[in-house]
Amino acid sequence: MTRAVMFVASIVAALSFFAAPASATTVVVDAKSDIFLAGLSTIPTDFPANSGAPGLGAGLLPEAVAVTPGELLLLSTGTISCCLGGSPSNGPDGGGLGGTASIPGYGNVGPYTGIQFPLVGVFGGPSILTPWSIFLVGSSSTLTVPVGVTTLYLGFPDALGFNDPPGYYNDNTGSITVNISAVPEPSTWAMMIFGFAGVGFMAYRRKSKPALMAA
Repeated sequence: MTRAVMFVASIVAALSFFAAPASATTVVVDAKSDIFLAGLSTIPTDFPANSGAPGLGAGLLPEAVAVTPGELLLLSTGTISCCLGGSPSNGPDGGGLGGTASIPGYGNVGPYTGIQFPLVGVFGGPSILTPWSIFLVGSSSTLTVPVGVTTLYLGFPDALGFNDPPGYYNDNTGSITVNISAVPEPSTWAMMIFGFAGVGFMAYRRKSKPALMAA
């Protein structure tokens, strides 16, 4: 095999490697996952609706997925979730219960306004200023991880009537399976590939030069 062919083959291999997903993760998000507890290691005792009549409660800590800045997250979810007890009644896009929600923020997380009870997420990290913003994940989503972010949290926004302080998680049932494929963003691919190409080309040029004969 000639050096030129070997050089081209190495570039093709690099393209194939970087075009493939770097990692894939499957996360099961329980309907009790409280997005407003993102960044916390324990459930606080002073959560707005953490005691009282049945149906109140802070639920569970949200699912936490380690991420890297610059990654492109390709999320696709299942189709069944439910809340407020009983049979499944709500998909990951929310809206199965009708109406809209307006829930104040809590802890590290800002307020939520939008459709009732969808699958949502927040990006967090030690260097990210709070309050962290809630964004819709729904049945599918493509997200680029911002600089400084170390964790993607997944959960649901819930409250009494969806208009009070966060709470009323303990009567929720069901779960949503989220499949996450993390790949470098296109600009990162390009930089890596051009870097490998440059190194390979320099090596090829050196090997192509005739050796100097000893005097």
